[in-house]
Amino acid sequence: MCMKKSLPPLSTKERSVLEFIENELVSKGLSPSYQEICDHFGFASFNSVQNYLKQLSSKGYVELPQNQKRAIHILHSAKDFSKNLEERLNIDSDKSDSNTTAIPFMGRVAAGQPIERLAENEFINVPSEYVKSPGNYFALKVEGDSMIDEGILDGDYLVVLSQKAAKDGDLVVASIEDESTVKRFFHKKNPQSDTNEKQIELRPANTKLKSMWYHPQMVDVKGLVKALFRKY
Repeated sequence: MCMKKSLPPLSTKERSVLEFIENELVSKGLSPSYQEICDHFGFASFNSVQNYLKQLSSKGYVELPQNQKRAIHILHSAKDFSKNLEERLNIDSDKSDSNTTAIPFMGRVAAGQPIERLAENEFINVPSEYVKSPGNYFALKVEGDSMIDEGILDGDYLVVLSQKAAKDGDLVVASIEDESTVKRFFHKKNPQSDTNEKQIELRPANTKLKSMWYHPQMVDVKGLVKALFRKY
């Protein structure tokens, strides 16, 4: 029997970009320009657009013809990944221990300064009690020591519930441009700013480090940290 090849995992933002391209193709009959993608997601430059398109191309979801404008070809839709993920989870759950559940392993996340997110075509088994619906969770490996006061250590694994919304005090995985970090989330006025406009504070749990402040449009919440485990 021929086994169907698994599609590589998509990050939340990669999937959003792919869905936006699909919607534009359906509604307008042509793919969006770099400027339209940039404006829609609030990217600071075309570099972010190019990076996401390269990721989607390398994973086999789109084709990018050279020297052609508005010519992004969809090879696999975001729905294809969701269907493939469900199939893959069912296969892996049959092979794994009954007390564990397979969820996508999306690479490293910084407990320190933000680092580039690495999306690998891997799955990892986690205790089933940590996940209610496997398709909504993913795992990341911690790099750094900015959250040590909350017991999150370098090399730990985080189980993350994928969602965009966060409230004050939530422990989140968030991306700034193409870099990701795990911090406490707060939406408040920056006491060091001269304006009354609220900003996003990403607060570490390490007395040696200071909070990072960003304009709300710069911060893309990927999900809420729901559990932590260590592999020995």
